[in-house]
Amino acid sequence: MADLLKPQDPSNESPKPDDGIEPPQRPEVDGVQAPAEVEKSAQKTESDGLPIAPPKQQPLSRAAEVIVYLSLGFAVCVLLGWGAHRAIARLISAVAATKAVNGGVATSQRADRIRQTEAEGLLRRLATGEQAAADQVLAQSDSWTGKTERTPKTDQWVDIAINLKDMHVRAAAVQAELALDGVPRDASGLKMLEDAADNPSNRAWALWLLGALGSRGVSPEHAAKVIGAYLDDPVAANRAAGVNGLALLATDETIPMLLDRFRNDPSPVVQERAACGLAEAGMYTHEQRMVAAASMVAWLDDSLLTAQQRTWMIQALRDISGQNFGTDAAAWRRWHDGAR
Repeated sequence: MADLLKPQDPSNESPKPDDGIEPPQRPEVDGVQAPAEVEKSAQKTESDGLPIAPPKQQPLSRAAEVIVYLSLGFAVCVLLGWGAHRAIARLISAVAATKAVNGGVATSQRADRIRQTEAEGLLRRLATGEQAAADQVLAQSDSWTGKTERTPKTDQWVDIAINLKDMHVRAAAVQAELALDGVPRDASGLKMLEDAADNPSNRAWALWLLGALGSRGVSPEHAAKVIGAYLDDPVAANRAAGVNGLALLATDETIPMLLDRFRNDPSPVVQERAACGLAEAGMYTHEQRMVAAASMVAWLDDSLLTAQQRTWMIQALRDISGQNFGTDAAAWRRWHDGAR
């Protein structure tokens, strides 16, 4: 076989390019050719004026390729595994947080149901006049605020308790009402009710509870001032609620305010509520009610009072005194003079 690295015999010379046949391509060097032959081939190529190709790079061994691929694959797996680990960790954390929140809500709801049941049990006992129940309500009811609610049962028992003769039981009922209505027994509760009174639709509720809040020791003077500002409200129901609030507040300054509503308010409903508050409702002491009785005794002969007002006034005097002198003004004056 002819040596492809040597010039060919002229008789076997390859066709010229203009023959329309492409010149033969330079053969590639066998990778296992002897060094001498490689040198002679390089000299022959150089002498022929052909470009010298750089030595062919030895490919990586199969074992090296496997190692490279495994290394890359391991790196990718590590990266993907770390990302998956972080994603799974975040998912587990989110699930745990959700369970914690839901569990906390469920626990809180169960606690509130228990508290509601306990409150209802205490109020049922309070309605019977039980002193121990009154003590417990006064000690515990602040913790009910925002965690209990009014129900038909609680309304019934509070209404009964707040009309019992025992003033200790009444005080417990008043404080329970504040808690059940979600009114804190502090300055924030006072602000809540003062703001609510600005809304005509909430005014009656707010004025009653302002008196209740003041009676339980939260800014009674300010509460009286706020209630007094609404005693000329055009709605009689709001004025009546204000009168009831003053009776609950039961400070000395509220006595002339109620006497004025009894004598001068145009609504018989408001007049009746004022007389009742001074006589037996609300939180006045007996000494305070006797102060109101002095004015009523002086008005027995006042022709400006209506027959209905006179009837309510005599009823109030009977409640305060425990006596029944009917319309006998002189007998009522003798009683009052002797009772002072």
